[in-house]
Amino acid sequence: MTDPSLTRDQPLIAIDVVPMSFTASGGLRVATARRLYDPYAGQEALPGVLLQPTELLVDGARRALETKTGISRPAVRHLAQVGAFDGPDRDPRSAAISIAFVAVVDVAGADATDTRAATDGPAGDPSPVWREATGAEPSLPFDHDRIIEAAVDDVRTRLWRDLPLTRALLGPRFTTADASRLQTALSGAAPDPGNLNRALRTNPALERLAEPASTGSRGGRPPAVWTWTD
Repeated sequence: MTDPSLTRDQPLIAIDVVPMSFTASGGLRVATARRLYDPYAGQEALPGVLLQPTELLVDGARRALETKTGISRPAVRHLAQVGAFDGPDRDPRSAAISIAFVAVVDVAGADATDTRAATDGPAGDPSPVWREATGAEPSLPFDHDRIIEAAVDDVRTRLWRDLPLTRALLGPRFTTADASRLQTALSGAAPDPGNLNRALRTNPALERLAEPASTGSRGGRPPAVWTWTD
């Protein structure tokens, strides 16, 4: 028989996901989804679900992406935990602990060009709304601004150290300029060009491709294009 003194209310376990994409034209962006129910019905928030009793954390993250934004498993290039977030006031319904993930999304497999305002579109539309990762967008409910900030910082510290993550962000082929734009978006400061070129040349996971001269602008030197060695 359980000792009554040992029984206590347990906090809810939520899974919140930061969908992230990077393209040369769109830069670094994250996606939100319109909430259908209270609290904060009609507002944009990170896709999230409550963890089911027998569900793995990663399966909860995939479920949140698919049911809240329509981003399916094939469109997710990389999925990783960011951390846990708690606090008595983070969810007005009940005490809840959020396990946060970052999901790098393939823009070819999901609509990453949708930058609608949160008031556009039908209320039940599961399409994600993409926004600048570090822009001055309206504040999100719960503590989702803090989760996005932590996700960006986590990706910044793991860039190039975590090759699957870096490859997911830059894609199978990228230019030196793409790498510079990504680092600038993550850190807020442009990398030194000489140091960046040296780092790319000496990275054993990369090889430079011989691109045709037509890829250059106005007959100038073609941009350096890189691919992964495996």
